[in-house]
Amino acid sequence: MTLRRLAAATGAALLAVSLAAAPARADGYHECFSGTRTPDGEYHRLSAHACAGAGYYQVTVVVMVGDARGTHSCGSVFSWHGDLVGERCRLI
Repeated sequence: MTLRRLAAATGAALLAVSLAAAPARADGYHECFSGTRTPDGEYHRLSAHACAGAGYYQVTVVVMVGDARGTHSCGSVFSWHGDLVGERCRLI
């Protein structure tokens, strides 16, 4: 009987810990040919063109040429027909 109670208590504890854990994030990656950035407080807003990739939150964006050339980490992005807008971005 003691072993069954221990197993049940352990299972309940593991379930409680897994339910309290932070939800998974959908990390993504985009590559863009050109882009510009606009200062926005401690972050910047990214506008890029000729982009390919996937993901919407916690996204890495690589811009090849232009004012925004480099690798950016953005809190969120919206991509539509090859154009991309990134919010809360930083150069990394």
